[in-house]
Amino acid sequence: MVVIDTGAGNIPSVVNALRHVCDDVSLSSEVNRINSADAVVLPGVGSFPKFMKNLAALKLTDAIIENIRGGKHILGICVGMQALAKASSEFGGTHGFGVIDSVVKNLYELGVKTSRIPHVGWSGVQLDPLSEPNDPLMTLNERDVYFMHSFGFDSQTVGAVGWTDYEIKFCSAVRIQNTLGVQFHPEKSHAAGLDFLASWVESTKR
Repeated sequence: MVVIDTGAGNIPSVVNALRHVCDDVSLSSEVNRINSADAVVLPGVGSFPKFMKNLAALKLTDAIIENIRGGKHILGICVGMQALAKASSEFGGTHGFGVIDSVVKNLYELGVKTSRIPHVGWSGVQLDPLSEPNDPLMTLNERDVYFMHSFGFDSQTVGAVGWTDYEIKFCSAVRIQNTLGVQFHPEKSHAAGLDFLASWVESTKR
């Protein structure tokens, strides 16, 4: 398994959390390593434009898109999830991977009027009632996970499989083929996060 070294600040925490539940975790920004990996984790924090700029500078954008469309098991975390969109409105607009026909918007744009933004703290994830019992997200049933974000997907996003209430309901988990994106931070979510990561790692072997 490869964690993509995007330069994001949460990478050490993501690697450490994964090493609690997986024996084979490496960190790389090399296209060949990413292409040959059985599964890939794409972590991200901070601004969407900077995240996409970093990927472009590393010449990783096309490789990641090809791996998504090729059906590889990929986990996108926070901005790594948002990058699946066709664009984000942050700082005037930046193109994403375009595998989800949606635009990431500020939570105010999505309808939040009085709650504090960024959304920082512990919240639950409401799951699709048709979720399979072995879906990694099922480990979060009736458990809270940690969020830290100002932007997100609206509740009607194609591929949405999890939702969170923060004055409004927004999409907090999305699935496209074998790519799962989560807005929350499993690496900061203590036991719930580790259980989720362990279940996701196991799902990549099926």
